[in-house]
Amino acid sequence: MKRGNNDLPCIELRHPSGAQLDVYLHGAHAVSWRSADGGQNLFMSSKTDFKPGCPIRGGIPIVFPQFGDGPLPKHGFARVTGWDLLDTRLHESGYAEARLGLHETAETMQVWPQEFRMEISFRLKAQELEVALAVMNTGKGEISFNIGLHTYFLVDDIAKVMVSGLAGARLMDFLGSRQEEKEGREKITIDRETDRVYPNAPDRVLLHGIAGGRGIAIEKYGMRDIVIWNPWIEKSRRMEDFGDSDYLSMVCVETGNLRGRVTLEPGATHKSSTTFTLA
Repeated sequence: MKRGNNDLPCIELRHPSGAQLDVYLHGAHAVSWRSADGGQNLFMSSKTDFKPGCPIRGGIPIVFPQFGDGPLPKHGFARVTGWDLLDTRLHESGYAEARLGLHETAETMQVWPQEFRMEISFRLKAQELEVALAVMNTGKGEISFNIGLHTYFLVDDIAKVMVSGLAGARLMDFLGSRQEEKEGREKITIDRETDRVYPNAPDRVLLHGIAGGRGIAIEKYGMRDIVIWNPWIEKSRRMEDFGDSDYLSMVCVETGNLRGRVTLEPGATHKSSTTFTLA
């Protein structure tokens, strides 16, 4: 454990290959992932604030229990809440792991009066990172929530970025009519503000053109949806915690149950994960 920006506690997870992952307890938020080749894979905004109660812009924010705007803080409270470190260890099977936990508090009960227990596991290998989530309903009534990973990838040039594996998938364009369409492109490029959700998307997509000209395979489990997001020029200028030109060096490929919600009966657990593998 170390002290990071603004003296916030941060876990340094290290793999024998040289791969590294830095995770803040604030939001259980991964802010840096360097694979064994030394390459940085996560984007961080040049203007992000590391302040208690404020979201960190970049890395891997956790979406829970709300996606987008609504009665709760945007994307929910998990990303702005302090988590507990449960365990760190190196497994015999070859990965380094950090486990963090969250449960209801007086503060969360004020905005979302539900009893729950949540755990996130970061499993680091030489060229791979798995992020696994588990939510248990510890209360006496049914609970319903959104959950996901709002992952920001670092890219060299947004003009060279492509996402493949979604051809033929259904989509809704949040910046357009919001009517259901079908994705006709084999390789999706980013040349304008982009905010598209692909409900019930394929479980594996490829992102081409991350930092260093590399590719990365994104595989999800227990997660129905994928969102592709880039704020582009005008929105970047309106965002206080985002640099005016940051849009050129990032793209979000988000995974989760974002369009539809997960419903859990008392005592039930929902598990989901996303694995990022350098291709």
